[in-house]
Amino acid sequence: MRGLLGITVLLAALWAGWWAVGARGAKGAAEAWFAAQDRRGIAASYEDLTVLGFPNRFDLTVTAPSLADPATGLGWTAPFAQIFAMSWKPWHLIAALPSGQVFSTPDQKVTLNGDRMMASLLKVPGTDLAFSELVVQGDNLHILGDLGLRAVGHAVGSMRAETGAEYRLGLSAKDVLVSAAFAGDGPGERISEGYLDARITLSAPLDRHMGQTRPRLTGVAIDAGSLVWGKMALAAKGRLQPDDSGFASGEVEIRVTGWQSLPPALAAAGLIAPDFAPVLTRGLGVMAAQGATADVLVIAFTARGGRMSLGPLPLGPAPWWGN
Repeated sequence: MRGLLGITVLLAALWAGWWAVGARGAKGAAEAWFAAQDRRGIAASYEDLTVLGFPNRFDLTVTAPSLADPATGLGWTAPFAQIFAMSWKPWHLIAALPSGQVFSTPDQKVTLNGDRMMASLLKVPGTDLAFSELVVQGDNLHILGDLGLRAVGHAVGSMRAETGAEYRLGLSAKDVLVSAAFAGDGPGERISEGYLDARITLSAPLDRHMGQTRPRLTGVAIDAGSLVWGKMALAAKGRLQPDDSGFASGEVEIRVTGWQSLPPALAAAGLIAPDFAPVLTRGLGVMAAQGATADVLVIAFTARGGRMSLGPLPLGPAPWWGN
């Protein structure tokens, strides 16, 4: 009996020692990360940094974190940020963020409030710490600022590693409210649902060597995308990849039901001049009349030769992805 008790005490002492070492490591890593941002020229600060959760978790809480990039004018602050990990599975991180986050741009500040704003990051155990999966979600999101978005009832985004340097992206959003100015005379202020299933290919995997390999985008494949906005419904499918000069090239087919709301929506978003909307409506009407149903328009987003267009509408230079 004494032997069993001794073994139990020894194991408890070893576990407590492991937790203490892990807690110091987690705190040290967080402090080092903030210091590294300062060395990069990004103003990074916090009021307090603590690690709790003994014996089964590492609960890192950063009070009043603040990041600001003087070069771009971008910044972020929050009342706090929390990262949790099980002490026996430190490669799985769960983050929780509060209401009252403030995102700054050179033109404005945007405040984000909501419920259950969380993220889960899973890495592959091993020396490379390769990325495995990321899931972010939030409920009852309210956006205070001039972004065109006012609220999102529920949103989930995910990214999962597949083979090599290919990753699958997923996005789902419901009950999205846009500002009246953004809606204009288009499909209205409520987007009932949006969905995206896509794959991206990078030049190198996402792992601890990213600082040296610098992964860049080399391909995007939209397997399924949809948006239901008032009486207008969009569906998209296609692929883009770099051409020989490094510019994005390819085609995405877009199917629009209730397309008559599209030109005023583009005008409200600032993508076309308001006085061009009637001209575009007539042109799209001619294109739709050539299909099987006059209310359904099939149009292509095309990137070719360094330029982008939406059907007959030129959109400007295509993004450069390198080669």
